[in-house]
Amino acid sequence: MRVGRCWSIALAVGGLIATGPDGAGATCVVAQPANGSAVGLVIHLPPTCSSDEREAYAVAGEAVIEAIAKERRVDLVGVIIRGDLIFDRLASEAAEGLNEDGGEQRFVRAALSIRDSDVRGVLRHRSPEGGLRFERSVDFQGSRFREEVDLSRSIFQEKVELSGAIFEKEAYFVRGRFIGEAACRETKFGPSTRFHRSTFQGPLDCTSALFDGIAEFLEVTFEQPATFERSRFGQGTGFSGSHFKGRVNFSEAIFSRETFFGFTVFEDKALFAGAQFLGPADFSNAEFKLPDDLEKARFDRPPLLAQTKRLASEQSDDFFQAREGQYVLTLVFLVVAALLIAYLIKLK
Repeated sequence: MRVGRCWSIALAVGGLIATGPDGAGATCVVAQPANGSAVGLVIHLPPTCSSDEREAYAVAGEAVIEAIAKERRVDLVGVIIRGDLIFDRLASEAAEGLNEDGGEQRFVRAALSIRDSDVRGVLRHRSPEGGLRFERSVDFQGSRFREEVDLSRSIFQEKVELSGAIFEKEAYFVRGRFIGEAACRETKFGPSTRFHRSTFQGPLDCTSALFDGIAEFLEVTFEQPATFERSRFGQGTGFSGSHFKGRVNFSEAIFSRETFFGFTVFEDKALFAGAQFLGPADFSNAEFKLPDDLEKARFDRPPLLAQTKRLASEQSDDFFQAREGQYVLTLVFLVVAALLIAYLIKLK
């Protein structure tokens, strides 16, 4: 059913129905009766809804957590979410054998989808013991998160979609476990992004992602192909101690500041063609088990390759040494040319 120029579907979660105040936004949201309490919280607002209409039908963060606690799916599109989403409020259960950290776990049983929405509170799980397990897909595609997002110690059993999302503050996925595929294409990360000691069991696609602040991928295991093609890293970037078991693609990526690949293991192809390292790059003690193409990347200063294991290390090292020599030779020519021009001016 369609009313006016803007429409939506709002279904009940038990006794909760997402509707706005009387007389406000009547042309934007149409509430339809639920076909049972198991349907979930479903609100879709198309782009044609005005700011006032979205404000009128804003969803409380507590309502989202309540729906999750009742094991209902959450499917929100184009909405404003006010207040915090605190997953620590979910009841914990014994989860022996499911969580490598031991202890209890909290569960998100149904799919969680918050797309093209404005999330104005924190989204957080900070339980010091146990973890948070998402049994179905998680989709934050195109949403803006204005406050901190911390889903550390979480297990994602199905696909995680972050493409096009904007994280204005910190985004933490420390010690996370991504069993299905994960995507962060054209995602904009804020001042600090951490995936420390996480495991990606499925493929990861972060093509054209922007890591505006510090990006920490320390001691991360990538069991399937990982793609960072055309991504940009604005501050310090760390992949030290990580293990790439599948192919990794950093082609045409830009590393603006210090970059660390120390003690990183590349079991499959590691592609760096067209990548730009504008700051120091440290590959010390890294191991490439297949021939690399570092010589196809641009380094503003020679990379550190102390004790780096490379199948084509002699040829590649010669390349970097030759390029360093070319920089020195070019500088000498410039100095000589300047002196010659000064001499000719003096003769006149």
